Amino acid sequence: MARVIRIRDVTRGHVYERGPDEPALRVPYELVQPIGAVRRRGNLVDYLQGNVIRSGRVASTVLGAARPGERVLLKLPPITSEDEWWLCDIEAIDGIEADQ
Repeated sequence: MARVIRIRDVTRGHVYERGPDEPALRVPYELVQPIGAVRRRGNLVDYLQGNVIRSGRVASTVLGAARPGERVLLKLPPITSEDEWWLCDIEAIDGIEADQ
């Protein structure tokens, strides 16, 4: 199993390293470039994309189940709300980067 997963916050551009047991959410296909954080409501998320508030279904997982090049939603600092998640690109797992 993966030990070090490098992710990039799509909205704010910060890069983090996380472990494989980090809770994550699978991203709805239509979620591309949200403005700010995504808000979770059970198995749905609400997000602002363009000038429209949209909703999409998510599935809980752990970061170690994802692959380089995938996008997931993660809780990132500073945490201001329990329902706040951020769209992230998985850049590398144990030093292995996504195919370009």
